[in-house]
Formats: sequence, structure tokens, C-alpha cells
Amino acid sequence: MLQDNLKSTIAQFAASDADAKAYIPRLITSTTTHTERVEPREVNKLAPVAVPCIFSITNSGSKVQISINPKLPPKPIANESYWSTVVRNGFKKTKTATIPASQQKTSTQPRSSGHQLDHRPVNNKMPIPMQQATRPQDKRLIIRLTDGHEWRKLSPADICEIIINKLAISPSAIGTIKPVRSGFALSPCTNEAREALLNAAIRLSPFGAKLESATNWTSVLILTVPKSLHTLNGHIEVTKELLSQEIERVTKMCPSFLKLYGRNFSEAPHRTWMAFFAKAPRSGFRVFDESGAMRTFKKQQSPEFCKRCNGYHPSKNCSRALSCGNCGSTIHSEALCMTQTRCKNCGGPHRSDSKKCLARLTRFGLPSKEQLKTYREAGEREYQAILRANAAEKMATTAER
Repeated sequence: MLQDNLKSTIAQFAASDADAKAYIPRLITSTTTHTERVEPREVNKLAPVAVPCIFSITNSGSKVQISINPKLPPKPIANESYWSTVVRNGFKKTKTATIPASQQKTSTQPRSSGHQLDHRPVNNKMPIPMQQATRPQDKRLIIRLTDGHEWRKLSPADICEIIINKLAISPSAIGTIKPVRSGFALSPCTNEAREALLNAAIRLSPFGAKLESATNWTSVLILTVPKSLHTLNGHIEVTKELLSQEIERVTKMCPSFLKLYGRNFSEAPHRTWMAFFAKAPRSGFRVFDESGAMRTFKKQQSPEFCKRCNGYHPSKNCSRALSCGNCGSTIHSEALCMTQTRCKNCGGPHRSDSKKCLARLTRFGLPSKEQLKTYREAGEREYQAILRANAAEKMATTAER
């Protein structure tokens, strides 16, 4: 019987989901069945407080009780979030604005499989478009001269004087003048001076010179172009005009200038041409269906001058012995050098990094072994001549004393 009562009680307790109000125990006996309802304990109900009885004695000697309404002390306020209050330093928590469900937008992107939520702030600003890298504008003016022009033998100072006299321009309007392959490059001081020079450029045409602004051409190399073509009329040599027409047919762009590139031997069946375009043509085109693929021309950077060993090679991985910058010796440093200045590369009476060195790097590269041998012999003769001159001067000074 007791076991049946326990089973029914446990079943009712589980069904009520631990609700004390819904829990009604039933006691089953052998004779009668009755139900007792157990009232739940009231948590918020105040417990009775003992109040002392105070009596006052009258003149007749009788006791009279004084009625006092007892008052309980105020209920202390429970600080449920004590540590959060300490962290906020007494400041109240800001209220968060709730967004209505009708205004909430559902995300169409799938949520990630991770369990952590992304609490990063959302950047509502529009992305700023990146500025495209543009080529710097060349504001120089080019004085173009023919190959045999007499002005090519003049110095930049003489060219500046000619420009001032022929174009009636103030000397302060002209900056620097440097010789280039096509003539001379002139750098105006201001934009107004540049416009004035361009307006007066027609005055140089009677002298066979042309003054125009510099052009930012795109240079490409066309490799293994055949020297001649086999046609029904025989062999036809590939000229600038013929190659220009073929390039225009293939790329739909006419080149601004064409020239042979590098060392082209007359006996070789192929040549390398360099073409200049105002805009970059499509990459990889071929001419006459026989040449190699076109590639953009990139000027090769010459090897650096190594200040460690005073040679012409990159100084990053140099493992050679330290040498003096004044005489090229590996015994002492430049600060302790007491000898005559001498180049380590050619042996001449100058420093190793001087432009007078015959063995220095040129646009054709480093000299060969045969050339280097000749340069060192010439440098040795110059060095010995300087030594003899210094010795003679020293002897003359000693004789005078």
C-alpha cells in the first residue's frame, strides 16, 4: 500500500513540473480514500513579531495597558547586480532601443557554423573608391634635332642662349637643359613660361629644329622580325613603312615611332624592333605571322656600385674583402690612407667610383676581359705619369730650400 502511494505521488509531482501549487497529494488507505490539499508556503508572508506590553500605573494603583502599533524596520533592498554596479562605477545602464519586428530585416546570408556570434560594429559608411595610380605628367619641352645638326655639338649653356635670343624669352623662365638622344630636354620654371615657349616654337623651324612637349609613349619590343619577306616579286626588305603598316593591320593602332633595337648584324636573318605607341597596344601580337610575341620594354637596371669592395655589382651579398675607397688597398681603410689616389678597377689616378674610370659600367654592360686588360694598361701609364710628376715637383721643392 505504501509503495502504491509513493508511485502515485511521484507521478503527480513529475506531471506538475515541480509546481508547488499544482501539487495535490492523495493518501490511499485500505478502508477509505480521501484527499488532502497541502497549502504551499507563502514566501513573501511576514512572520509575526513579538511586541512587548507596556503598562502604566494610575494613582489608584491599577495597571492600564498602552496600545502601541508596532512598526517593522524597512525591508533592505537587495542589490542583485553588485559586481556590475562596481564596474559601472555607479552609473546606470543605458537603455537599448528595441526595433519592432515589422522593421527588422531578415538576413539572406547563411549563418556560419561556428558557435560564436560576431559582435563587431557594422560600418554603415560607403566605401571610398581607391585612387588609381596615374603616371606622373612630363612637363618638359624637347628640342628635337636631326642626327647631323650643328646644334648637337653645343653645350646646354649655348642652347639656352640661343633659345633666349631666338624666342625672346626671359632667362628666368628656363630651368635646366639636358642633352638627350633626340636633342635637348628643356624644363620650364612655370606653366606660363611653358605656354610662352610653345607659342614661340615656330621661330625655330627655319634653323631645322623643332620644339614640342614631351610625350609619354609606351615602348614595346617586337622580337625576331624577319629581315626580308619572300613574295611573288622576290625578296622585299622589311622597312619602317612596311612594318608600320603590318602593326596597324594587326593591332588597329599606328605606332608613333619605330627603330631597330640592340646590335643587329647584317648577316642575321632576323632583327629586333622597338615600337612606340601613344597608348598601350594589346599584348602578345605578332607581325607577318613569323615574328616572336611582342613584350613590353622594361629598362634593365644597371648593377650597383659596391662600396665594400669598390666593384660594380650588388652590395647586398658581397663577401669580398674590404678595400680602401682612395687607393683600393685591402690592408688599411680610407681614413688611414696616405698614398696617391688610384682606381681599383682600371688603375688610373682617380677614385674607383669616378666617372673617369674606363672600366666603369655602361649601357652595354661591363667590359670584356680583353677590354679590361687594355683599360688597365692605359690606367697604369697615367698613374705612373702622375707619380713621376709628383716626384719631380718634390725634388724641385727640396732643391730650392
